[in-house]
Amino acid sequence: MLEYLSKIDKARSINKGYHVNDRQAFILDYICEKHLSHKACHIKEIIILKTVGSRATLHAVTKELTKLNLIKVSINPVDSRIKNVLPTPLALKRLKALVTIFEK
Repeated sequence: MLEYLSKIDKARSINKGYHVNDRQAFILDYICEKHLSHKACHIKEIIILKTVGSRATLHAVTKELTKLNLIKVSINPVDSRIKNVLPTPLALKRLKALVTIFEK
């Protein structure tokens, strides 16, 4: 159990290096999971993750992650009402750093 807690602590340190708090990390991991599964991720999906926070909080988190250059939001070319969300190369670099902790 201590090994697991140590890994969690190291993961938080990596997130801190990217200026990412726990809520932002959850959302960013969700976006990366969708991306790596070759599934589209939309702002609406993130905003309705009620277990993480209110709609306003989740909207603020997506704005913060955009400012940190960890996600990119773009308008869907087919339906301009839909906003697609993708992780940036910086977000994928963070994820690779996290993977190294948990693979040990």
